[in-house]
Amino acid sequence: MAVMDEFKEEREALKHGTPKQKFTYFMDYYKWYVIIAVLVVVVGSYTIYEIANKKETALYTILLNAMELDASEYNAGFAEAAGIDTDTYQLLFDASTRIDINSMDESTMANSQKLMAHLAAGELDIMITDTNSITNYSYQDDFFTMEELLTPEQYERYKPYFYYIDKTTMEEWHEYISDPDNLMLEISFDFPDPRKPEEMDAPVAVGIFLDESEAIRNCYRFSSEDVVFSVFVNSSRRETALQYLEYLMP
Repeated sequence: MAVMDEFKEEREALKHGTPKQKFTYFMDYYKWYVIIAVLVVVVGSYTIYEIANKKETALYTILLNAMELDASEYNAGFAEAAGIDTDTYQLLFDASTRIDINSMDESTMANSQKLMAHLAAGELDIMITDTNSITNYSYQDDFFTMEELLTPEQYERYKPYFYYIDKTTMEEWHEYISDPDNLMLEISFDFPDPRKPEEMDAPVAVGIFLDESEAIRNCYRFSSEDVVFSVFVNSSRRETALQYLEYLMP
């Protein structure tokens, strides 16, 4: 018997079949079509919903090598203090990135690439981390200088807490890492004390020590007490970044 004739006989028999028989037939022949159609509708609906409800970022802060303790209430307090409508805008505080320049393991490589991708895309605004973790980024010229970032009044206010780098050391550092012979060696380079500009040849302030911000240490755990706030040089949300600084050090 031809396949089409057999199919017609089955359809004719089903006209007089029970509901259970009809359902079984339907599931045997059309189950995967239905499942695929449902998945397409669900995925499509979710994508449309996400696009329609995507919030614009008001501030993106990366807390490098930090462990979040309980920061939700504190971060929500900043939104209120800065007058940021969280129904329209999102505040991102990322404490998930771990980078250990001394190990350069698979996790460190992946996180380094992720951070660089976000930075290249201009998505990041602020880095908050300990002095050891911020050194390489500050000597890569990744941050605004305080003269560029702050108003004259803010400059004088935060000057006692400035984190300094030495431009002369930066040139030596770039020369060091550009030498292929040094790539296979354990990195051993002496950076000057960021709290002692008087010992530098060409000191430049590119960060602020959060010495007076007890709240940040209650919200996050860092590897040392010396925690630094810096603003990425390609941030497009400098005004909000400074609002956050004032929130951290009222």
